[in-house]
Amino acid sequence: MKKNINTIILVVIVLFYSSCYSTYSTYKGNVHQQAIGKTKNEILRSYGPPDQTQDDGAGGTIMMYEKFTQTTVTNGTSASYGRSSAVGGAIYGNNGVLSGANAVSGSVSSMSGVSQTSVDKTFCYLFLNKNNIVYDFKTNYGAQFEYNRCFDKTKTWLGVAASCFLVYPALVTIPWAIVAQGKAKKAGNICK
Repeated sequence: MKKNINTIILVVIVLFYSSCYSTYSTYKGNVHQQAIGKTKNEILRSYGPPDQTQDDGAGGTIMMYEKFTQTTVTNGTSASYGRSSAVGGAIYGNNGVLSGANAVSGSVSSMSGVSQTSVDKTFCYLFLNKNNIVYDFKTNYGAQFEYNRCFDKTKTWLGVAASCFLVYPALVTIPWAIVAQGKAKKAGNICK
């Protein structure tokens, strides 16, 4: 019985420890922001020649870098087989052996005729003013995020309240939650 109580306590502590913190991400910009303020020559050295160039409508240009990736998935099954056999055999007086052999191998495939093709486009458009300096960009890749954890008071104290149904774990979780919340507050890691 005591072993079961200790197991329950351990499980409760692990669950509460993992549920006291929430994770969140903060957008930290895009890797292409470094291109702003660069000259056309610097961009060509870093990015290479663009796939296309267009007028930006304000006397400048747009250098367009695009990449298309096509993926096709087809449903099908295949199997291979092999068979060999020895046919006949005779031993002659001079200890010679005469025999025949037959070997067959091959493969079978079955296609259901269902295939799906998808095309993904990644792009980066760099906008250059009339002086050939990058002033803006548009892209669908390169975002940077910072992942953080914060102490979630609501989750923690709801978990502590649930542990009150088991008296012994409550004696462990209440002091632990108080200490954990104090440390998080001191470090500035309380969720808003």
